[in-house]
Amino acid sequence: MKKILILVSIIVVMGSALVFAAGDSETAGNPKALDYPKRAIEMVVPFGPGGSADLMGRTVAQLMGTYIDKPINVVNKAGGGSTTGMMYAFEQPADGYTVLEITPSVPIIEAQGKAPISFSEEFIPIGNFQVDIQSFAINRKNTKFSNLDEMIAYAKANPGKVTVGGTSPGGLDDYIVRGFAAEAGIELLYIPYKSAAETKSALLGGEIDIYQDKLISFLQMLQSPDVVPIVTLYNRRLSEVPEMKDVPCSMEKGINFTQGSWRGYAVKKGTPPEIVSFLEDLLRKVYESDAYRELAERDFSDIIPGYMSAADYGKLWQSELAGFKKIFK
Repeated sequence: MKKILILVSIIVVMGSALVFAAGDSETAGNPKALDYPKRAIEMVVPFGPGGSADLMGRTVAQLMGTYIDKPINVVNKAGGGSTTGMMYAFEQPADGYTVLEITPSVPIIEAQGKAPISFSEEFIPIGNFQVDIQSFAINRKNTKFSNLDEMIAYAKANPGKVTVGGTSPGGLDDYIVRGFAAEAGIELLYIPYKSAAETKSALLGGEIDIYQDKLISFLQMLQSPDVVPIVTLYNRRLSEVPEMKDVPCSMEKGINFTQGSWRGYAVKKGTPPEIVSFLEDLLRKVYESDAYRELAERDFSDIIPGYMSAADYGKLWQSELAGFKKIFK
């Protein structure tokens, strides 16, 4: 009789455990069971409108919205090389209703000791979404030089006289200009603007000599007949991109610099793990969706496959942060 009672007890306990586990699984994958989101989610892009980070943020927000019944609103918080946006997100509750877009500018600011907080300690990853390639372009009306070789020759003869526009002063764009210049043996002058839109206007207006941007936004700039691409910071030519197939890459010119950008998402530390899991799953669904596959093929935003899980993205954070600290030290 005792053996029967013990067996029954074990079965009851196991059954309860299975029900509990099933409930957890349902909650993690079902927004109604999770009771999230109850209201609109805010996606913070720590840069101005019109750039590659902004374009990706708006694309992801729109596609995420097709899986949930609440909107995802993109909010641009430019300034401080991404610090303004990061601090805005940090000041919000850790409840999953504020998602921060992360690019290398964030660990760069931390590596330089310029950030008031440590993003790697105060935020937790959701996942990476894109890895992009950087390119430089000039105005066709530029009378100083018409291609990369001429630009390098001019820069060597006129140190600090060639101007390059970008966003995120002290952040990624600034770092890319300095890194490229160092490898090319020249000196370039970085001119920061509040947004990619202002940078593009500066090139077309003759305020700067070189416009730099990531491919997803760079290709839009090439719609102007006055914009001429001169180099891609990559290890090969982009033969699959019609506008870039004849543009030399940095490596073929003997310039060993291929820094690009990655873009992903994070939430404030302390956000409930079930919400973090839900957002990670949502991001993966968007990346794998037919809608995004079509967009990625059209705008060449996935030449380098960009998706990383939260765990792998967290490892990338730490690796990049360690590398930037070494460089800036």
